[in-house]
Amino acid sequence: MANELIDEHVSIKQCRLAIDALHAHESKKQAKIDELELISGKEPNIWLNVTVKKIPPGHRIKPVKVPVVHPLVDPRTTPICLITKDPQRQYKDLLETNNIKFISRVVGIEKLKGKFKPFEARRALLKENGMFLADERIIPLLPKLLGKKWFEAKNLFPVCLTRKDLKGELERAVSSTYMNQNQGTCTSIKIGVLSHTPVQIVANLQKALPTIAANIKDGWENIQALHIKTNSSVSLPIWSCSLDASEEGRWHGLEAVEETEDVSAAAKGKKRTSSSDEEESDEEEKPKKRSKNADGSSTKKSATKVASTPKAAPAKASSSGKAAKSKATKPSPADKPAPVKEASKPAKKASKSAESPVAPSPAKSAPKAKATPAVKAPEPKESKVATPAPKAEKKAKNVALEKKKEKVKVVKRAGKSAKSALLGKKAGQE
Repeated sequence: MANELIDEHVSIKQCRLAIDALHAHESKKQAKIDELELISGKEPNIWLNVTVKKIPPGHRIKPVKVPVVHPLVDPRTTPICLITKDPQRQYKDLLETNNIKFISRVVGIEKLKGKFKPFEARRALLKENGMFLADERIIPLLPKLLGKKWFEAKNLFPVCLTRKDLKGELERAVSSTYMNQNQGTCTSIKIGVLSHTPVQIVANLQKALPTIAANIKDGWENIQALHIKTNSSVSLPIWSCSLDASEEGRWHGLEAVEETEDVSAAAKGKKRTSSSDEEESDEEEKPKKRSKNADGSSTKKSATKVASTPKAAPAKASSSGKAAKSKATKPSPADKPAPVKEASKPAKKASKSAESPVAPSPAKSAPKAKATPAVKAPEPKESKVATPAPKAEKKAKNVALEKKKEKVKVVKRAGKSAKSALLGKKAGQE
């Protein structure tokens, strides 16, 4: 008996220890409150908290019916309201024919839209009744008609009014508890009240737990922990899943994630080491290239520098030697300032070397003169000087057009004056 398990998972001994401690603590607390207050408040409930590993995919509007041994609501002391489709009178007659007397009030959809439309009327209806049963066909319409306060109270439950055994259906609905699975990882199910004895609460838990686990996705594999608590007490654990690596679920998934992170970190480290090795090899190759440039051998960088020089220099270098000598010995005075302004860097270096006090040999001076850039650089200036010609022509055309317009205006004025003179003569003759 000591090793007996509920649904092959939860120990009954652990449940009894937790429920006995919780019931004793809450009953003492409630006794002190009753001594101080004249009117006793609502009776505290005993809740089962179910924590899952994975969040459920969707939200259920209809709660799940969970059977219990000892009902939480007593129809003799707690009024029960039934919400039905229209016409309301038809369902009242149906209750009378089936001899159902534990339903205290019947409300139809028309009454909810009319009489109970104000917030005060709905709040009064909620306080007057301890439990609400609604036809499962109208459950989707009720959130807009009743409001969120009704669903926060969690005392509205669906029933099927089309069954032949209507009395048995309503009795099972009253003697059951319900699970409203929310969109988080923790769901609370009412399994008892403080007026129940600890033995009765354990019996309700033993009856309800298999149905609760069956209505959770993936069953016990998805359940992380179970706790017992009241409305305002600390939760006491009664069961927790094992954290072994062999267990499938969230804990096994966390270890798999850690392993993948380690593998990815190792791969990144390998990439960094390979990139550092490549950089070192590039740095080793750079001094070799510099040494080759010092020796005077041709490299890619020197080739790019030669390619960046103007194209006019090699074209003139291929000309005859006599023409180059004549240009070097007899430069024109107009052509001297042009190379200073528009010549490239290699040309400036060549001119500086030509003006240095140490005069080179005449044989070597000739190629330096060849390297000087184009003497015909001021050609774009001539195009700039020639540009005013079309502007002058445009001005002349504009002046001619203005003169023509003035002549036309003078002719029109003369015509108007002649017409007025003729009209004056005719008027005088008349």
